[in-house]
Amino acid sequence: MVNLVVFLAYSLIYIELISFVAGIYYFKKFKDSYWKWFIYYLGLISLLGFFQLHVIIEYFEEYNNYFGSYLIIPIEFMFFFWLYAYKSLKKKNLFWVFSFLYLLSFAMHSFIKKEISSFYSFNYVIGAFLLGILVFLEYMKQIKSDDIIKFKENMMFYINLGVSILYIGTLPFFSFYGIIIKDLDLRMNYYLFFLIVNNFMYILFTLAFIWSKPNTY
Repeated sequence: MVNLVVFLAYSLIYIELISFVAGIYYFKKFKDSYWKWFIYYLGLISLLGFFQLHVIIEYFEEYNNYFGSYLIIPIEFMFFFWLYAYKSLKKKNLFWVFSFLYLLSFAMHSFIKKEISSFYSFNYVIGAFLLGILVFLEYMKQIKSDDIIKFKENMMFYINLGVSILYIGTLPFFSFYGIIIKDLDLRMNYYLFFLIVNNFMYILFTLAFIWSKPNTY
């Protein structure tokens, strides 16, 4: 299982990169829409993931949790808050409220515990819960739309499916992180699941660039 985990961890970086390359390849199709920012986002995440795997973990492993908890994860949640609430759902106030609550969770937890493992779990749970609300609202929007039959052309269909599988699907892992981390087999199984759905999410992002159109129904 360890070999499979290592393989999936490395493959994730390159699948992220493939998704970014697909976005660049189809950039002309999306350059006049806000989806161009999604392509830039994938480029940034690919760069940070590559840097984390080949530099941080390789030479500064003691800072790996800090790098993920304070930089990569917040960027991911803040971007998806913007993409869902501000752009797709057209609820700008919801974007600001959710962003404030998520960032507030950092300050809140600093008064509780200072261990980075606990910090990582707490803020991930808050971010995933808020993102889960946006995912639900997006599903409701798509179901009620007269254009639901055009789901194959809808960028948000692929994004929403991938995000819901990863962030909502792995929520139990981070919710009970303090318990799971004490059981090596359970931790490995959950981490394996995390890597599988993470890879799958970026595959969906790649398909979104290939099959969809820049407008979101």
